[in-house]
Amino acid sequence: MKKVILALALTSAATFASDTTVNATMQLMKQGMEQVQKGFLYNSKSDIVQGIATVENSNAIFKHVDVTKFIKHNNKVAVTKNITSNLEKDLEAFRKAVAANKFADATALYGKATNDCVSCHIIIRGW
Repeated sequence: MKKVILALALTSAATFASDTTVNATMQLMKQGMEQVQKGFLYNSKSDIVQGIATVENSNAIFKHVDVTKFIKHNNKVAVTKNITSNLEKDLEAFRKAVAANKFADATALYGKATNDCVSCHIIIRGW
């Protein structure tokens, strides 16, 4: 009986840790996107670059989190992995545009990154 209770406790703790990781990651991604937006509004290249880095680092976490715990259908898992990959590429292009001071291009790439985020939310949250 003690072994069963211990096993349930460990499983619950592992699930909570995963939920916490995803929730914390989403918060970081939101903060990064907000910092990018603030950078555009206040002409702060450093805010844009820091915001992009925050989103990139947060997005990288999803390579290590088992998303099957949050997504019920296997085909949706593949789609979200593609979106994560697309976001990674879009953020790289975004960072390069900012480094080259091509801010008109950068705003379009910010829109692509936002679209990547919304696409994933549509799948996971069922919008």
